[in-house]
Amino acid sequence: MKNFLLAIILLWSNAIVSAQTKTGFNKTWVFMVSLVEWADTSLATFEKEGRIDSKIFNFFKNNGVPPNQMIYLKDKQASTNSVRAEFAKFLKKATKGDKLFFYYSGHGYKNDDDKVCFTTYKGDEWSAEEIVRTVNNNFAGDKAFFTADCCNSGGLAIEVKKYPQREYAALNSVVPTSTSSGNWTFSNALLYGLQGKNFIDFNNNGNISLEELAKYIDEEMAVVEGQKAYYYIPATMKNWVVTNNVPIKKNLLIGSRVMVDYDGEDYMGFVEDADAKNNFNIRFYSYTNHESEWLKLSRLKPFACSKDLNIGTKVNALSSYDQKWYPGKVIKKFLCLHLVHFDDYDSEWDEWMAAKNIEKK
Repeated sequence: MKNFLLAIILLWSNAIVSAQTKTGFNKTWVFMVSLVEWADTSLATFEKEGRIDSKIFNFFKNNGVPPNQMIYLKDKQASTNSVRAEFAKFLKKATKGDKLFFYYSGHGYKNDDDKVCFTTYKGDEWSAEEIVRTVNNNFAGDKAFFTADCCNSGGLAIEVKKYPQREYAALNSVVPTSTSSGNWTFSNALLYGLQGKNFIDFNNNGNISLEELAKYIDEEMAVVEGQKAYYYIPATMKNWVVTNNVPIKKNLLIGSRVMVDYDGEDYMGFVEDADAKNNFNIRFYSYTNHESEWLKLSRLKPFACSKDLNIGTKVNALSSYDQKWYPGKVIKKFLCLHLVHFDDYDSEWDEWMAAKNIEKK
């Protein structure tokens, strides 16, 4: 707590102005497929209210992407035939120097051939392999960004790695072998990067690089959702600027996670802004992450993971594959997550664990 307070005393906290998003997306092509409902009633539906996919689409629409360079298929529009027919035709219109932004949200899974697939409206599979291959075969542009917010979404990054000669990057909500939350945490984080939120500018140089955005997403998913995000960025694109002219942070607590006491119960929040009077704008985590409140410093406490085990610690862990507890040991850590290797099982079964799913033996 002393270090936490000292950071405030040493830093002057002027009001931070929101980043002014720049136009200049005239060479960008946007293809988005997003579903919260399916014809197949066996597939769980999501809430329609507060959809972040539409906000991402509107961001590009309002920042200079020509209408003929945008396709947004959602729910009933996202039939398998429509998705496949529109995608290839759309990609062929691009020319050298263009960039592609691909986005999917909905349900993801591994099929019987162990390939990561995304579901279309009728529950048909659209494989990550097919998606990346279709881009490689039809898109003449220079760079492509593959984003996905669903279970097993990291399968996109695996496919992207197969094309080292191309400048393809993938930002995905979870590793290829795991389920993902039904919240919009990943999509929110992606949108914040596009908008130029200065809490993502880790080195405070006025730009948000692709690597910084990936780091922010990775941290958000780990702390908030208890899952490990997965991304791939080729060396040539790590410093590629997602947003420039980002306001400099004048208080180092901006970008920190904190705990706030409400009637004796602590809630986790994120410091988005600060003013000259030591008031802090705290965003609280929820389905859409839009609840925020200005609070005094005295209401804030430093965030700490509920469980922090050393590498090599023997544990019992709840496997997501069958919801059973198995013995194992911690082999790696990332923020509040622990990578567990299960006794008597190959490394392919290693799993990133949230605190609630792991117990020290």
